[in-house]
Amino acid sequence: MQARRPVAAALALAAGMAVLAGTGCQKIPKRPARSLLRPVQMSPDSVVVDIFFIRFPFGDPQANGDLWAEVDEQAFSPELRQRLTRNGFRAALIAGPMPATLCQLLEIPEKPPPSASHTGVTVTDLREDPKVVRRHVQVRAGQRTEIQTSGVYERLPVLVCEARGVCGQEYTDAQGVLALRADAQPDGRARLHLVPEVHYGQPRLQRIPTPGGVRLEPGRPRRAFDDLAMEAMLQPGHMIVVASLPHKPGSLGHYFFTQETSGKLEQKLMVIRLSQTQRDELFDPQLPLPLDSLPVDAK
Repeated sequence: MQARRPVAAALALAAGMAVLAGTGCQKIPKRPARSLLRPVQMSPDSVVVDIFFIRFPFGDPQANGDLWAEVDEQAFSPELRQRLTRNGFRAALIAGPMPATLCQLLEIPEKPPPSASHTGVTVTDLREDPKVVRRHVQVRAGQRTEIQTSGVYERLPVLVCEARGVCGQEYTDAQGVLALRADAQPDGRARLHLVPEVHYGQPRLQRIPTPGGVRLEPGRPRRAFDDLAMEAMLQPGHMIVVASLPHKPGSLGHYFFTQETSGKLEQKLMVIRLSQTQRDELFDPQLPLPLDSLPVDAK
């Protein structure tokens, strides 16, 4: 009996090696590596907007005429439109498909672009400033985002038409800025608030009011023109269009939306498009569900 045990063990070992030889060597599959970093998530109250600046020759009939026949200036009150007009501004809302004129100004191609071997881009083309500039901006609720609409003027004489009359003041090292605030709504829309401001002088500590008191922040002195504030409720894809009036030289809107390039005066058109929000009325936890409104059975 003892002599048979080594023979049985040898046979078992030989059988095991035969099985391994038949299966061959296989690599043990590796599990996909998991990143230790959590994916970036937007805040629930965040609003994402696309900001476009379009340059065109001063007085261009397409940008100053055709475009405004395709947008809705009536979205703003008559009183606000009068104040904007007196100060050289023009604003409208686009709540439907993008107008054909705006597509042309944005240089959106109707056909697929040619291949890279036939683009014909030269060094001269690359040196020129782009006619269309786009920014993708995330805005938190209640926080201001500054949109610089002009370069810095060494001296900026501002004439503002108010209800009491025309008021004038000169600012040094001044720049046109639009202060943007966005508030996300439970149904996925967002309320956008735009205020024209002139920032001037040298940076210094500014006293900023807060719910808990006052905080100091570095920044330049600024003057806000609250009576020219523009506000609109937008759905994703809707746009606000703001520009200057060519027949109002020297106005606030003129300084905000014009610039000189190679000795020629150009106008600028600003388009703010609501890209997305993080809220939806179907999934907003802050809204009560229909069942929550039912009376509770005391039994």
